[in-house]
Amino acid sequence: MFRQRVSKQEAVHPVEQMLPPGPSTALAIQHLLAAYASLVVTPMVIAGALGWSSSELVFMISACLVTSGICTIIQCLGIGVARNHIGIRLPVVQGTTVVAIPALIMIGSSYGFNAMFGATIAAGAFTFLIAGYWSQLLRFFPPVVTGTLITVLGVSLLPIAAMWMGGGKGPGAQEVAMDDFVLAAFSMILVATIMMWGKGALPRVAILIGLIAGSILAFLMGKISFDGVASAEWFGIVTPFALGLPEFKLAAIISMLLAMLVTMIESTGGYIAIGEVCEKQVEPENIAAGLRAEGLGTMLGGIMCSFPYTTYSQNTGVLRVSGVRSRWVVALCGVFLIVLGIFPKLSALAACVPLPVLGGASMVLFGSIACTGLKILGQVDMDNKSNLLIVSISLGLAMLSITNPIFFNFLPGSLQMLLNNPITLAGVSALLLNYLFNMFRQSANHGAPLVADL
Repeated sequence: MFRQRVSKQEAVHPVEQMLPPGPSTALAIQHLLAAYASLVVTPMVIAGALGWSSSELVFMISACLVTSGICTIIQCLGIGVARNHIGIRLPVVQGTTVVAIPALIMIGSSYGFNAMFGATIAAGAFTFLIAGYWSQLLRFFPPVVTGTLITVLGVSLLPIAAMWMGGGKGPGAQEVAMDDFVLAAFSMILVATIMMWGKGALPRVAILIGLIAGSILAFLMGKISFDGVASAEWFGIVTPFALGLPEFKLAAIISMLLAMLVTMIESTGGYIAIGEVCEKQVEPENIAAGLRAEGLGTMLGGIMCSFPYTTYSQNTGVLRVSGVRSRWVVALCGVFLIVLGIFPKLSALAACVPLPVLGGASMVLFGSIACTGLKILGQVDMDNKSNLLIVSISLGLAMLSITNPIFFNFLPGSLQMLLNNPITLAGVSALLLNYLFNMFRQSANHGAPLVADL
């Protein structure tokens, strides 16, 4: 139906078409459902790891939804008309990124809320400022570096998922209750089953279905209390700096910058994929405009007590399946996200998901992140000794802090913060070793300046 309706407007590019209210609303809601699980998982994961209260989690979910809506509208509609405009003006859904979760957990556990938001603001400003130079910086992030980083990111999150599956009692050996194991196994198996055999758009919302179904089972087992939902307000406005003014800690900022670099690489690929689906050529200036919007959105995230933002690839699948590529439809999805975020009762309902249910679903989610990294590493020539050493050393160093989170506590505080973070440790290792073993050696062999064009 939608394809026929769109085809009648041949003079207008599909990206620019404005559909009637009914189809626009239905398609916008479909985009919202595809993105919702990823939107709420980030604050839920961080809250579980840092032991936040239910009221704090409800606020964070609301802040993430509102800010995601604003960022999505900026990407779709754009700001400015000059060369350095903000927003790619394609049907792009923006949401909180799981890439930043390990850095945020490390920062939150070491410095608290305000340092998390300060590092987010700084990372957003960094992204905004270097967006125009990004195509030149990409050469420092070949598959051997990005694959290593993304693999470590997923692997570093798996122990957290395992801890939640056992009831979230903390790291180390713990007794696991049968009820917790049943809930975790149920949600994990259901998510995997839907992803494997689900039809149409169903696999794209597998995490959301797993969380809902697991929570229903937990309710039937008497493992859920809705006291937080009853006490939550029906309507609430998310205000800037609601949890206090940001704090800017150097070690925290460096950790977040590395996470944002990975996010920028992912988003670059996302923009190109969306351009292909929409039959629009994505040029370097378009990528720069999109990254500026992500930087602005991430700064806004820190201001609104939310987190860094990225482009959601699952919504690219919605564009492909529906055949409707209108940026106005996706902008309407942004409006719906804002509306959803100003109703705290809905956020409180999401906060009721028990940790074992979240752990089971997250085991699949985090494992898939690690597999994405392994897929990228599959492109790397491991017969090359340089690449083999880069990956093996970086993965090995990351395991130091994954297996022993206080391994580097003999060092001064700022260095502890950096080196006890597996993403930072692996990222710095992979970047430096790739420079030394590959880029510097090639430059020396060819007698050419390494960074002549930067």
